[in-house]
Amino acid sequence: MISGNPFRWTNPSSWPWFVYVWLVLIFAGWLKPVWRWYLRQRASSWPTASGQIEYASVSEAKRLFISTAPRGSSPTYVGELGYSYFVAGSTYAGRYKQELGSEEEALEFVRDLKGKPAAVQYHPSKPSTSTLLESSVETLLNTRPPKPQAEVELFKSALADDSLSWPKPVLWACVGLSAVGLVLSLWVHLGAVMGRRVAPEAFFWILHMGIFVVWLPTVLVAKKRVGNRRSKDYWRLVLQGSPEWMRYMAYGFFGYAFVNFALFISKAPTGGGGANPPAIVWRGFSGHWMLFYSAALATLYSAAKASESVRRCLNGHAVPATANFCSRCGQSVMRT
Repeated sequence: MISGNPFRWTNPSSWPWFVYVWLVLIFAGWLKPVWRWYLRQRASSWPTASGQIEYASVSEAKRLFISTAPRGSSPTYVGELGYSYFVAGSTYAGRYKQELGSEEEALEFVRDLKGKPAAVQYHPSKPSTSTLLESSVETLLNTRPPKPQAEVELFKSALADDSLSWPKPVLWACVGLSAVGLVLSLWVHLGAVMGRRVAPEAFFWILHMGIFVVWLPTVLVAKKRVGNRRSKDYWRLVLQGSPEWMRYMAYGFFGYAFVNFALFISKAPTGGGGANPPAIVWRGFSGHWMLFYSAALATLYSAAKASESVRRCLNGHAVPATANFCSRCGQSVMRT
């Protein structure tokens, strides 16, 4: 596994095989949101027809070979809206789907939407092809009356993110430290795979101790976000809101850490690495450094984004994403 050829970013032929695996995982994470963005941009220029929501349902998301949820956790839920619309004397039908993190959120998403009028974008040369723009769906959600009893659980979910009580600069500083630790660990690991030590010996202990610096806030944030909800949903809840490529990255480093550790055990020197660890020891430890730093990065980033996206009423209380009024004081929700 260790090659005598030096590693160079400018020469892809010198890259180890796992670099290509990571690139594929990152590309897979970016592909879906980029494709969705392209479809939204294309549909925004289509003509508009008057439509109506014919049905609203909730179902569990189907698992694919590459799933956004870790193995062993419950799948996300899908809220589906079936709609009809009228163009040039003909009636057409379409469906709109949105993935949500829990069944409660999906049920709240589809609540009271059946029978509501909706603006539908349709293809000018193929009227049977249509979609609902996000602005149209947002209008549907904002024009329905509040349902306090159904808001309770969602309100608790919003408070879970709001009650992190971490100042934003602190959260983002931890995100930055995790990113720096991951980049340095990757640099050290690639050098070790090539049989070379690329960093001073002090980096060995700095990267060791850096894990504790970022992992303590990671554990506290994760515990606050999950609360007393089901343990099998742990990582789905912890990473909810993070980009798909970031989740794929964390899962990829998780699997790679086990493969790398097995290779390290088979090649590790007897009697330990001593005061000056050889490249194989750097390789063994750096595989775990990448795992912990990538998990911390994804967890803290999702928490930082969630703290920024919490909606509030005019009195400053946190409210669920789909609420129009605050269940604590009755004030309307501030528009963002």
